[in-house]
Amino acid sequence: MKAKNWLIGWLIIVGVVLSVFGFWVYKIDPFFHYHKPDIDSYFYTLNNQRSQNDGISKHFDYDALISGTSMVENFRTSEAGKIFGCSFIKVAYSGGSYKEINDNIEKALEANDRLKLVIRCLDMEKFYDAFDVMRLDLGDYPTYLYDNNPFNDVEYLWNRDVIFGRVYQMTLDNDQEGFKPGITKFDDYSRWQSSYVFGIDAIRPKDVTKTDKEQIHLTGEDKEVIKKNIDRNVTSVADEHPDVDFYYFYSPYSVLSWNEWRAAGTLYKMLEAEAYITELIVPHKNIHLFSFNNRTDITTDLNNYKDAPHYACWINSLMLKWMHDGQYQLTEDNYNEYLKQEYDFYTTFDYASVNGQVDYEADFYAAALLNKELTGIDPLDVLNDDKVDVFINGAEYITDDTGRNAIVICHGALERDYNTDLLTDYLMDKGFIGIKFDVNLDDGYNYLCFDGQKIVDHGMVTAYVYDKDKNIVGQVKANYKNLDNEVHQYVIDLSTISGNVTVVLNGGYVDYTGSPDSNFQFSNIYMY
Repeated sequence: MKAKNWLIGWLIIVGVVLSVFGFWVYKIDPFFHYHKPDIDSYFYTLNNQRSQNDGISKHFDYDALISGTSMVENFRTSEAGKIFGCSFIKVAYSGGSYKEINDNIEKALEANDRLKLVIRCLDMEKFYDAFDVMRLDLGDYPTYLYDNNPFNDVEYLWNRDVIFGRVYQMTLDNDQEGFKPGITKFDDYSRWQSSYVFGIDAIRPKDVTKTDKEQIHLTGEDKEVIKKNIDRNVTSVADEHPDVDFYYFYSPYSVLSWNEWRAAGTLYKMLEAEAYITELIVPHKNIHLFSFNNRTDITTDLNNYKDAPHYACWINSLMLKWMHDGQYQLTEDNYNEYLKQEYDFYTTFDYASVNGQVDYEADFYAAALLNKELTGIDPLDVLNDDKVDVFINGAEYITDDTGRNAIVICHGALERDYNTDLLTDYLMDKGFIGIKFDVNLDDGYNYLCFDGQKIVDHGMVTAYVYDKDKNIVGQVKANYKNLDNEVHQYVIDLSTISGNVTVVLNGGYVDYTGSPDSNFQFSNIYMY
């Protein structure tokens, strides 16, 4: 009898504990399996695509979505929303197959009758996938989160990693002083831009070589595989939802990817596959298909890429604009001519010609050079344009042979007491050595670009951008100890900032301990 009572008691305790854990997971629901997030009470970190995307698609409020592989991870939903006038979510599947991405889109349409616009990348590396391929190299796929079987939810409700890695930590965070509930912004979800450097020096430590290998062509068997994949995972969802607009685009890889195909003997096959897929898609009237591969000024400039296929975030921004404006759209009337131009370029391009390409010291300079196309605004020459009032202090202009202000040369050190004066406040309100000016970013400017050079002693760059409330929204700081006497390029990304800002470019040492002979100079100061 005692043993029986003990067993019953033990089962009751276990049942109570499991019930508590299960309810705890259900209540907080970090993967949104049951309901939308409680952002008034907890902070939800978005960082697990395969576990969180399904719940996002089913339970969040939106009328447009962005999906695809890592080729869409740098999109900003806030930017897409402004351009298309919709409320976006971003549900990327890194390395995902056409099936995986399409399955999510279908579930989103089933769960949300407000969904009216889908932006999706057709990753060219996935052209030859079978229709039922799934990415399975990331560990056990959380299928229990995707089906409608309530019994296998035990894998979620009593999942050790979910309980202790998510729910417990979120509860602890909730009790911290100064805690602010909320959720990761979709702009930042899966975004990898800041984790990499760009340009040929980062991509190719050795020279690009041209390999003349015999090329293979698309076969009838290849076409059968492709057609089945496209029919089931690309066009059928559009046919089933004729009131929804689908914006599909081919991922614009760099010429290094095209060179890899050439070296592997598959370049012609890739071009033929793209042509065949285009032929299958363009008859569907609610699919807007785009290819940007003929923007060869972009695909040949490796400053736009972190590796052979992956482009930078400013290309994502341009693609949103192009798609909204209908630029580079493939239609039944124009796709043959477009594909012919693409074929002619990539089969004859001198791939070795990218060797020796300039690699910008500041990666976002490539973005700055493309900003006029994005916003329609000409660059602003800060030192010479009458549209901007520049204040100069502790410095002087040096002009070039045409009389144009070319350089601001800064002398000495600030009188600031480092014990009492905060540097950011001092530069804004008390004094600086260099230049200061205001600019309205709503005019279309997204980047502050300038060159800087230490001349002697403690000369150093301290650049701050302040919003109207005097908050720092952009900065560059480089200590004189870490500077040589060469000219260096600096860019401050202000593309997420709006309104009037104040820019201070200080070239003097930051407090009274610096040498009075310190010297630093600024040049090529532009707003793009």
